[in-house]
Amino acid sequence: MATKEELEEKEESCDSTQSYVDLAKEVAESIGDQEWVSRLIDEGADWAEFADDFAALADGAATALKDKEKAKTFLTQGKDYCTNMQEFLGLAKSAQEMGEAEAAKELCASAREKCLKVKDFFDLAKSVVDVLSDDQLARETAEQAQEKCQSVADFQDFAAGVMNAFDDADWARKVYDQALQSCQKVDDYVSLAKAVMETLSDRELARSICKKAEEGLEAGTDLMKLAEVLVQELDDRDQAKAVYDKARGSIESGKDFMALAGSVANVLEDKELALTIYKEAESRFDKYAETLELAKAVVKDTGDLAFAGQVYRKAADSAPDAAKRVDIAVSVAEEIQDKPTALEILRQAELQAEKPDEFKKAAEAIVKYADDEKWVADIQLQLTKREENPSLYEDFIRREREAETGAVLSNLGHDVMRGTEDAPYARKLYTKAEQLCRFFPETLDLAANVYADLGDEEWTRKIYEKLLEGCTSYSEYTMVVEGILETLRDKDWVRRIYKDLEGGCQSATDFIKLARIVDAKLGDEEWTRQLLSAAEEKTGDLGGFTVLARAVQLTLGDAAWAESLFTKAEERCSDRYAYRQLITAALEQTQNVDFVRGLHQEAEKKFGNALDWIYLAESILRHFSDREWARRVYQKAEKADDARKFGYPLAVSIANRLDDRPWAGKIFAR
Repeated sequence: MATKEELEEKEESCDSTQSYVDLAKEVAESIGDQEWVSRLIDEGADWAEFADDFAALADGAATALKDKEKAKTFLTQGKDYCTNMQEFLGLAKSAQEMGEAEAAKELCASAREKCLKVKDFFDLAKSVVDVLSDDQLARETAEQAQEKCQSVADFQDFAAGVMNAFDDADWARKVYDQALQSCQKVDDYVSLAKAVMETLSDRELARSICKKAEEGLEAGTDLMKLAEVLVQELDDRDQAKAVYDKARGSIESGKDFMALAGSVANVLEDKELALTIYKEAESRFDKYAETLELAKAVVKDTGDLAFAGQVYRKAADSAPDAAKRVDIAVSVAEEIQDKPTALEILRQAELQAEKPDEFKKAAEAIVKYADDEKWVADIQLQLTKREENPSLYEDFIRREREAETGAVLSNLGHDVMRGTEDAPYARKLYTKAEQLCRFFPETLDLAANVYADLGDEEWTRKIYEKLLEGCTSYSEYTMVVEGILETLRDKDWVRRIYKDLEGGCQSATDFIKLARIVDAKLGDEEWTRQLLSAAEEKTGDLGGFTVLARAVQLTLGDAAWAESLFTKAEERCSDRYAYRQLITAALEQTQNVDFVRGLHQEAEKKFGNALDWIYLAESILRHFSDREWARRVYQKAEKADDARKFGYPLAVSIANRLDDRPWAGKIFAR
């Protein structure tokens, strides 16, 4: 024990409420000087600034002075210095230890006013039990927390507090029922169901929460979250699958279908259903990144390599550059072991590659995965050529990148062959050119280049076949045939083309056109004659016979047949207009003066009016210089029923053509 002198020395160093209270306790214990103890307690009160200080003073007054009233006074004063719940609890604990149960309750009640959150109330309630062992007061304290509950999270905290503090499942269920009425979003329902399972393990209550959520939710992503809870918390896979199905009917975007399929695969563990949903997602994707993501997800979640390969191909089709296509090809080869598809994509990458590094990357992958020795050799050749001619290929690649038409790429391919003999690169350019060709001439030039530079008869033939499918006129067919004959020299194919055209001939004009083409391109006289004969069967008018006669003369040189056609034409003539057309054509085609004379003679038999006779007389003079025959015809004109009406042109014609002015004068005089 300390002496008085030692205690006095300690007093000189006191500088806080706690130090004075501690000294007061030591004085009481060592020398029992109550007056000194009282003075020390009072001096300690002068230093008091916080609730803890008054708790210490109350403790000192009760234990050192044995003065409960003074202790209660300090507790009362301390209330005014409390700023939070813990400080009130500190005072309450002191009161309880002093045996002042009522004071302790009052302090706990005051502590409630400092509670801000639900947790604060339950911390206080727990302390009430620990400090006061007063379950009723603790419950009253906890019940006040319910007034603070506004959100679902608040109710969950309250229910958790009820279980932690009182282990009262019935009370917690009532709280969860209240929380359910406040649910608005899927996260509210989900968190509430999880809380019920965590705190109560009450499947029926959690199930009822999920049921109400299902009835109130419409968005597919919300229903997906609900289905996950049904699996993870309740292990109710049947109901979860039903909710997943409902979710499928409520979503539209590919991204949402992806999320749903992933959830079905990883939560429900239903790979078959996940694959079905992934297929729905695929129909909504057309961009590279999203399609690639889908392919990888299909492999990971379903293991369906066939569908994954299909999606990878789609991703490759939309890849923005060759490098990304190569990446896809490597994934296909390594992840799903689909080498044919990988090689198919690498061929696309080879065609798409523009920059040197892109081509090198594609080439390295081709060498690694391809079994086609020729392809590998072609790739290695291109790499060698590019290393040997860097500046030349720099220009080639620039021109390729800037090319917008098939003609430009076709010309570039031809330049590549002339400059480097890099046939594989030229083939790539011609392949791209074929995709861009829009017009007959450029496609025909492409076929010629493919044949000349690559000697690829099969490809050349396919280009011509495609052109033939688009032909709509004889001129287009002629261009294709000329190309075939110039490159492939395949007359049998040309003959088949013309045979197909013959099957479509309907009019005389059709047969005549085809006959001329067959004669010009194949020199087949027999077939030409057959076609012209078919044309004759279709012909029935003057113009048709004259056109056919011209064709017969030009293609076959058959004057007799041509004259017979002109004869048929003559049978359809009745006036000067028709005979003028016929005689002009006959003179031009036959050069047979006697035959043309016969046409004039037939006309003389048919004419009956003055103007017709005038035309015929002038034609006789112009073509045969037969004045006597012309005079006889003029006489018929003079005697015609309409001679007086056309006397003037008759007189002028006789004066100018026959040079018989007296006769013309007589006609004028009438």
